[in-house]
Amino acid sequence: MKRELIFGMLAIGMLAPVGRAAETRTWMSRKGGTVEAELGGVSGDSVTLVTTPDSKQIKLKIEDLSLADRQHLVEVAGADAGIITGGKPGLVEKEARIDITKFKRLDGGLFFPEGPSDSYDCLETPHFLVASAGRKVRPNHVAETAERMWHGMAFQHMNFRQDWGNKRMLILLVEDRSAYKSLGDWYANSVAARGDQDGAREVKSTWQKLGSTTITVPDTMTTKYNIDPRTLVFNVTEPTKFHKDLEPFPTHSIAGFLLQKQLGGVSSFGSKGYFAVLTGHAFFKEISLTGKTETNLLAATGSSRDDVATKQGFKDGTSWARTLRSMVRGGKVKVQLAPMLDWKPEDLGPEKLVLIYSFAYYMESDSKRLAAFAKMVRRIESSNQIPAPEEIAKIFGFETVAAFEADWQAFIKEGEFK
Repeated sequence: MKRELIFGMLAIGMLAPVGRAAETRTWMSRKGGTVEAELGGVSGDSVTLVTTPDSKQIKLKIEDLSLADRQHLVEVAGADAGIITGGKPGLVEKEARIDITKFKRLDGGLFFPEGPSDSYDCLETPHFLVASAGRKVRPNHVAETAERMWHGMAFQHMNFRQDWGNKRMLILLVEDRSAYKSLGDWYANSVAARGDQDGAREVKSTWQKLGSTTITVPDTMTTKYNIDPRTLVFNVTEPTKFHKDLEPFPTHSIAGFLLQKQLGGVSSFGSKGYFAVLTGHAFFKEISLTGKTETNLLAATGSSRDDVATKQGFKDGTSWARTLRSMVRGGKVKVQLAPMLDWKPEDLGPEKLVLIYSFAYYMESDSKRLAAFAKMVRRIESSNQIPAPEEIAKIFGFETVAAFEADWQAFIKEGEFK
């Protein structure tokens, strides 16, 4: 039996029969607990689980189960489909009870078998390796943030846990200047060796200016540490911004990293809208979980990819909604889906960046929209492309793009957008 956190045990009433033979599966609660159990039955707004092999009964509110669990109840127990969109989504990343006693130091640290010679102190968590190079930065708080963000994705997206598998994701916190330069030089050469000269030039021109980025580590490293090849790298120039759980910039970067992992790659003809979906989600999580934003974007342009510009929103995250609302009401900003999906980093001004943020906020603002957003994510994952505006509108329950845009605009002007 596996119990990562304790579920409350309550008296059991009459149960609705289960449609077919119960199977043991891992169930997840809103607060982060998981339990291996069979479905006992459904009664009103509650579900009863029967643990194996001790046959203890656990009663939970249905709205406190993950989206995948609620979908399972609809398919297997004949529960009303309304449980998918009922209740409030809440900020489950904050509610999760992360068991930091399961974090442990990796003996011998972490190093690249092929690449930079620097050694990293490393903390192993249930789903991540968080490694640091430098005297003032420590992995503990970023590790806890990563686990919180992982829980949010697992709670809100159908097949996130299944797709994750048994590999951990590597996060590098590089404060030491020599180690950061060595890592950048190695990665630029690695990208060039794959035949991507433009990509290598962009790595060289932006590396020292980046706050975070992703790299691909060699196969020898993925095998040695049982990690995914895609790695998140933080250029730690201000260690104090990593000294607490759910700091703005780490939260933003990890949120985008995990959604990118779930979306997978996109085809050359399907990348339209990918930037808007990822960027909006990252800013939404940063601001909703921390109350502010400390993140700017970089755009590399020019034939040599060495013309680097900073893109940011309005003065600060607390003014974003108020300023955009005023601009939308005054007709200075048009709430249009198709043009926004075409935007690239170099196209952004403050109003465009904040409109992208409002798009994500709208899609994840309540349980009904969040269920539609999860459906859209699954569609992207299976098709390797962002749905066309007409399809996005239908996923969210609208017959036309104009109707979707009108609802999104009303959310900005009169809704809970903040």
